[in-house]
Amino acid sequence: MAPRRPVLRWHGGKWKLAPWILQHMPKHRVYVEPFGGAASILLRKPRSYAEVYNDLDDEVVSLFRVLRDGDQAAKLLEALRLTPFARTEFRAAYEQAGDPIERGRRLIIRSFMGFGSNAHASEQKGHRSTGFRATSNRSGTTPAMDWAGYPDCLPAIIERLAAVVIECRPAREVMAQHDGAETLHYVDPPYLPETRARGNRYDLAWRMYRHELSRDDHAELLTFLCELDGMVMLSGYPDPLYDDALRAWRRVECKAYADGARERVEVMWLNPACADALDRSGMPLFAEVA
Repeated sequence: MAPRRPVLRWHGGKWKLAPWILQHMPKHRVYVEPFGGAASILLRKPRSYAEVYNDLDDEVVSLFRVLRDGDQAAKLLEALRLTPFARTEFRAAYEQAGDPIERGRRLIIRSFMGFGSNAHASEQKGHRSTGFRATSNRSGTTPAMDWAGYPDCLPAIIERLAAVVIECRPAREVMAQHDGAETLHYVDPPYLPETRARGNRYDLAWRMYRHELSRDDHAELLTFLCELDGMVMLSGYPDPLYDDALRAWRRVECKAYADGARERVEVMWLNPACADALDRSGMPLFAEVA
């Protein structure tokens, strides 16, 4: 069974964009997500021979490690089934927890009971609460109904994460370790701060992630990516820094909606190895892997 929903509501998560991204994935043996976040692409793609998830945020990594442990995952699932959609639960979820199962439960609560795609963040990280999602006058399911259905969707996520390597290391270290001609790196770093929306009530650019990248960090990352032997798919917003550094890469675009339903242009750059492999296959990954 395939996961039907993301494990977390995560800023910059690619759950809805996944079908478009997967259309540009060539056949590969090893798959690496160095800036994993909520692992939306990994969860929706067909399995590879080897898969590596990595993120520097130890809270989300801790959750994935719990989901990889059968006993802990079962206890987390039961705890979530018993958790009401309540303002008191949401407020308590911003308190630190030492137990990994409770820590994961509180992360999930913040993610799904709070407003915005950054509700998963904690005050420990210097982020403030986004407010409780108590809305009832919306089309479709209410947040409370959405929460009630979450536990039933978790087993598919747990099953999909089986055999995935979970890391919490610098992205470049992980990519260098697993690089090779049959490796596909899907790179989705925190976007350049200057490309994110500012000046409205959704202006959260300064506090989106625990580990941000400066413009110089992005420049160093681009240089590193150009030196890899494997196939690389890189997501981002349009910016001269990327366009100048990746002139030899294939660029594809897609319209997407950010927080507040603002239309943005999502760009994906494919390095020559990735573009060539995709052209040779003549078909997307969906047709390559059962």
